[in-house]
Amino acid sequence: MTEQSFQVEFRFAKSYLEHEEGINHLWIKLEPLAGVKLAALRLQLPKGIFWTEDAGVYPIDADSQIRLESSNPPIKLLLEMYTLQPVSPGLAELIFTVSCIAAGGVERSESFAVPLMIAAEEEAEPPSMDNEIVQKVKERRCRKNHPSDHGNKEPLDCTPGRIIRYDPHFRSELEKQYSIEG
Repeated sequence: MTEQSFQVEFRFAKSYLEHEEGINHLWIKLEPLAGVKLAALRLQLPKGIFWTEDAGVYPIDADSQIRLESSNPPIKLLLEMYTLQPVSPGLAELIFTVSCIAAGGVERSESFAVPLMIAAEEEAEPPSMDNEIVQKVKERRCRKNHPSDHGNKEPLDCTPGRIIRYDPHFRSELEKQYSIEG
């Protein structure tokens, strides 16, 4: 019996990650996991690069592994990665390991090295953008800001706020009566 390789596609929203206070999004598409009971995706990031640990609808366990359901449609993830402190510019590798337990109890694991360019903003040209991934990021942000089930069923109050004008020279009758001019 030959073991099939996992079919995974990786795409970044931008061509590079800024070396300091940078952000980029990685889209991962994993083809259907047929005959799999349990699957997980583990990320190994270079020092100084972090991710938000938000995998959308997929849960993350205590070991920061993304738990994947075996399903017929492909599994699609959008992960946000960032830098806070300066990291060395150059080529870095993100290691993604997909592991699973097949229906027969056989464990399988495969690692993928995904190259990521880290650039100093002041020296780099404007990044090239993958517009399809950028659109996915926008849709995700829109869903987070405006969830479909709002929780509360009250209508949104859109009445304009009252304008309060302050006149520094206005004095009430009591102020006029009891003020001492000097």
